[in-house]
Amino acid sequence: MLIALKESVLQVLLAVISAGFFSILTDYGDKKKVWGGNLLPGPNQGILYLCCLPAILLCTLFQYQSPYGLPSNLGIIPLGVGIMYGRRRTAFVLAASALMGVLIIAQSTEMSPMYVGTGFILFPFMLLHVKFFQRGTLLDKKLLISAYVVADMLFKAIFPLLWGKQDIAVYIPDLLTMFWNIGAGVLASFTVVSLMHNAFEKLALRRDVTEFTSKYLIEVDKLRQVMELMPLSLVTLDSEERIIHMNKTMLELYRDYDPYITLPEVVGRPFTSLYGFSALPAVNERVAKALEGEAGADFINVTPKVFFSSFLPIRDKHANQTTGVIIALQDITELETLRSELGNFERLSLVGQMAAGITHEIRNPMAVVRGFLQLMREKSPESLNHYYRIVMEELDRANGIINDFLSLAQNRIVEKEQCHLHDIIRELTPLLWADANLRGQTIELKLEDHVTMLHLNPKEIKQLLLNLSRNAMEAMGEKGVLTISTHEEGDFVELEVKDTGPGIPQKQLEKLFQPFYTTKTKGTGLGLALCQSIVERHHGTIAVDSVEGMGTQFNVRLRRTVPTYRDHAEPPVINSIQK
Repeated sequence: MLIALKESVLQVLLAVISAGFFSILTDYGDKKKVWGGNLLPGPNQGILYLCCLPAILLCTLFQYQSPYGLPSNLGIIPLGVGIMYGRRRTAFVLAASALMGVLIIAQSTEMSPMYVGTGFILFPFMLLHVKFFQRGTLLDKKLLISAYVVADMLFKAIFPLLWGKQDIAVYIPDLLTMFWNIGAGVLASFTVVSLMHNAFEKLALRRDVTEFTSKYLIEVDKLRQVMELMPLSLVTLDSEERIIHMNKTMLELYRDYDPYITLPEVVGRPFTSLYGFSALPAVNERVAKALEGEAGADFINVTPKVFFSSFLPIRDKHANQTTGVIIALQDITELETLRSELGNFERLSLVGQMAAGITHEIRNPMAVVRGFLQLMREKSPESLNHYYRIVMEELDRANGIINDFLSLAQNRIVEKEQCHLHDIIRELTPLLWADANLRGQTIELKLEDHVTMLHLNPKEIKQLLLNLSRNAMEAMGEKGVLTISTHEEGDFVELEVKDTGPGIPQKQLEKLFQPFYTTKTKGTGLGLALCQSIVERHHGTIAVDSVEGMGTQFNVRLRRTVPTYRDHAEPPVINSIQK
């Protein structure tokens, strides 16, 4: 009886060893990432096979058969576990391998196959219960494996009686041994299923943790990239006002204070070392309020920059407390400068409107004065004509200044139409040649073929071209050459007015387009400012290039609209135009 108890304990240990090894191998393999990423498929099927097959064979090899004929073999437990937890292919391979091994062991130990092969009779029934087993609760799984253990024990007891290998008279010790084996089998079933269930739960939990960690790291990386790409300067503080993280924009600000600092060196430093912000009482107050859970915003002046700052608390919703502060700084220095310039512009615009009204009223009495001067000239002796001419010329010059000033000051909407720049140039050519002949100068036109038509105001473009050309003529002496050329460059049509005069010093080029700045003795200083105003109303640009002793060239770039060309071809290049 004691021998039977000892052998039963041995069978329990051999049956449980399959689940123990499976738990150890899967846990080690999952930590080392060598078994793949799936729970049951793939390499875990091989582990299940390698753990169950030796346990079945060992239970058969160390099977104990009492003197009364009933054997003690719990190989049905690893067989059932392997079939229930494995795939269909794993179940067939395991059953076939185990059957061959059991038969070999039975032949070598002269053991009756009737005692060792009863578990394989239950194989088809096990296959039918696989889905029930995998969907059932832990208790359902334990009871199902225990039921197969009891069935296997009963088969081992009934088959010898049916085949007449044993007397029907059952001795009390033999009956006690059978019940003991059934109890040991149920205990072993519960233990094995619990170990297997824990092993799979650990695998699933570890995979979930790995997946959640991977997703968390991905989201952290996305958040970090967003912080780095944001045009705001961001810095994160902990509850002790120490720096946790800052983006590149904030780090660049910090480098104004310490040029060679790196991000790892910044992390952990107190907020008081941050780019001089801590010296401002408003900043310290906002940080303290944010740590109390109150968000806030303020303007910070750190010479020479101005920042709009936001102080946002970081809250732990589970603990319901503030764990840190996010400080967001937006550099609004340029915005403040533009706002100040806009205010100045509005004031200047108001002054300009008032000046335009005043100058408009001045022209009326000037016209009356000029009219009476002409009347007085007719009735005065010829000896006074010289004085009358000087006074009338000065009145005409004053009237010209007023006209230029009004053109510059009025911010009117310009009506434009689709026209060709070459037509405007050719229309002005006779007037320009009249001025050039008086000065002993010549004009060259270099007009490119198929220049796109533009959306222009012809009157203003005429004024632009006339001002630039007359400025060029006045800058040249006799035998000077005025060159007017056009060509296309990308999305623009360029108009170039070039002279062969003495050129303009570099210091004067910077002030050339400022109103009332002139280098002429009788100039008003409004001509080029008016040209720039005309070009800007046409959404173009004007630039000047001058070399002393070689001449000056003005480049006007006008954006082309619809690519419409003239129907007829223009002459390629006109080197000179005769009178």
